[in-house]
Amino acid sequence: MRMALALTVLLAAGGCATDPGQTEPPLESVSFENVPISDAREMPPGGPFVEGRLGPTGGTIFDPSSAPLVDAVVYRFSLGHCGLHSPVDLDGSFWDPLDGVGPNGQPLALETDSEMINATAGVIVVIEDEARFRTESGSVIRFARHDGEKEFPGCA
Repeated sequence: MRMALALTVLLAAGGCATDPGQTEPPLESVSFENVPISDAREMPPGGPFVEGRLGPTGGTIFDPSSAPLVDAVVYRFSLGHCGLHSPVDLDGSFWDPLDGVGPNGQPLALETDSEMINATAGVIVVIEDEARFRTESGSVIRFARHDGEKEFPGCA
């Protein structure tokens, strides 16, 4: 949670502390605490949509179709219509939400928070097998990379 809170503070501060002439740090020194947030990039186009199939619990199973991302680069991102129940497909993988903090550092209830159960815009950063999503209001969600296909529940 300390890392999520530090990212919340960094993301709220924007990219003010970056030197425009400074090059990106080597990958091994990159952490969420030193990712510059200004000038978020557009997500690269993914592959073609592939229709899912019925899963064992009544949901739909999909394979990820997203394009690779550059580690520690900030991208514009929005949760789908069903929030965290929608596919989060980035960097060729689906992502599983782990936990989150609100704008004031309070823990978020991911299953009931209104931003997390609806379409929500923000920015996202991937570093190896972890991702962090910051909403426009300042909430930060931490994700882990999901291996392979994933079943998603229906959403009204």
